[in-house]
Amino acid sequence: MLSFKNHFHQFMSKAITLVFTVFFGTTAIFSGVHEKPPVTPEDFTPVLRFAVCSDIHISSDENGQKNSERFSRLFDRAYAYAEGEAYGNLDALAVCGDMTERGKAEEYAAFMEIVNKKLQSSTAFLPCIGNHEFIEYRDHDASKAYDVYREYVGTEMDIHTVIGGYHFIVVSYDPVSDETYKGKVTWLREQLELAQADTGDKPIFVFQHAHPTLTVYGSINWGEVDIRNVLNAYPQAVDFSGHSHYAANDPRSLWQGAFTAVGCGAVTGAMGNLSYISGDAYGDGESATFWIVEVDADGNVRLRLYDLISDQFFPENDCYLSDLGNRTARTYTWLNMYSLDTAPVFPEKAVMTAEKNSDGETILSFPEARSYFPAENYKISVTAGIRTVYSDTVLSDYTRADDKEKEINLGVLAPGEYKVSVKAFSPYAKGGETLSAIITAD
Repeated sequence: MLSFKNHFHQFMSKAITLVFTVFFGTTAIFSGVHEKPPVTPEDFTPVLRFAVCSDIHISSDENGQKNSERFSRLFDRAYAYAEGEAYGNLDALAVCGDMTERGKAEEYAAFMEIVNKKLQSSTAFLPCIGNHEFIEYRDHDASKAYDVYREYVGTEMDIHTVIGGYHFIVVSYDPVSDETYKGKVTWLREQLELAQADTGDKPIFVFQHAHPTLTVYGSINWGEVDIRNVLNAYPQAVDFSGHSHYAANDPRSLWQGAFTAVGCGAVTGAMGNLSYISGDAYGDGESATFWIVEVDADGNVRLRLYDLISDQFFPENDCYLSDLGNRTARTYTWLNMYSLDTAPVFPEKAVMTAEKNSDGETILSFPEARSYFPAENYKISVTAGIRTVYSDTVLSDYTRADDKEKEINLGVLAPGEYKVSVKAFSPYAKGGETLSAIITAD
C-alpha cells in the first residue's frame, strides 16, 4: 500500500504535466521553446515600485501571532530595500486577500495596528477580501464581512487607482454569489477598458485572491474561471493572486499566455500538491514570501521574490518582463519553461546520512538535487530485504532561498540494516538521479 501511494503521486504528476503541456502547447503556438528568460538589463531604471503579498491569516492563536510578526517584518524589508536603491520609493503595498483567519473584528484590529504603525504616507495600501474574511459570517449574512472590513480597514472592496502613471485594479469576492467573482465581472471589465484606453499596451496591474483558472501553479484546484475569462482579453494585464499558498518560487507560479499571472505564495507558509488531486501539503519548516515589483517608464517589469525566513531574495526568481501587450513575445509560457526543465541531479559526491534523534527516530539527511530548476520533490523508499518499511513522496525544501539539505523523519526503525533510495523529480515531473545508501538502525 505504501509503494502504491508513492507510485500514484508520480503517475498523476506526470499525467497532469503532460496534459498541461499539450494544452498550453496548442494555446501558445507562437511562443518559442528552449528560450531562456531575459536578464534584467543593467540600465533598467524603475520609476515605480510596489510590494505584493497574500494569505497572512492574522489571528489570536500562536500561528496567527507568528504571521503578524512576519507581516510586520515585510514592511521593514520592503522599505529597507527601496531605501537602498537609486529610486528609493515604495509606492504601494497590495495584499491579495486572507488578511485574517476568520474575518473577526479583533483580527482586523491586529492587522490594521501593523498597517498603521508601519505603512508610510507615500505608500498606497491596496488590500482585497479573501475567502477567510467570510468564515465568521457564512452561517449568517455574508455581507456582514463587508461591513466589518469597511469599519476596520476603511478602503473600498474594489479599487481602481493610478500610481506613477500605471493603473492598479483590486477586486474582492462577491458576498452574494457564494464567494466568487460573478457579481464583479462587469465592473472589472469596465475598469480594464478604461485603463487600456488610457495607457494602451503598458501593463495594467490586477489583484484578487483566487488564481485565474489554468494559469499559475495551484490554479487547477484553487482557481477562479470568471477572473480568467475577463483577463483573457487584455494581454497587457499582469495579475497577482494567492489563495493556494502554493510555492511562489516554483517556476509554474509565473505564467504567460493570454495575459501574465503571478502566484504570490503566502506569508503563512508554502504548500504544494504532488499529484494535483491527492491533497495539499505544507513544506517542512518555515516559509514566507512576498514580491517586489519594479516598473520602468517604458512599461518593462522586474519581479523579485523575497524570502522572509532567510531574509534574502531568491536568486532564481529575478524575472524581467517586457513587451507585455504582445502575446507572441512571451518567455514564461508553460511550454517554454517545460522545455528548459531538466532531470534533477544530486551534487557530485553527494552523501546520504542517518542519525537517531532523542526520541529514537531515524532522521535521513541528503543534499538537495537540482535541475534547470531546483528539485520539487523526492520519491523515497526504505526496505529491509523485500519488505518496504517506508515509502513516500515529499516536497523538497526549495521553498526557502537558503535551501541546502533535506531531512526526512523515517520514524522508529527496528534494529537492522536498510536500503534507502531517493529519486529526485523536477517541478515539471521529470525524474532524475536516484541517491542510494545502506543505513543501520541500532
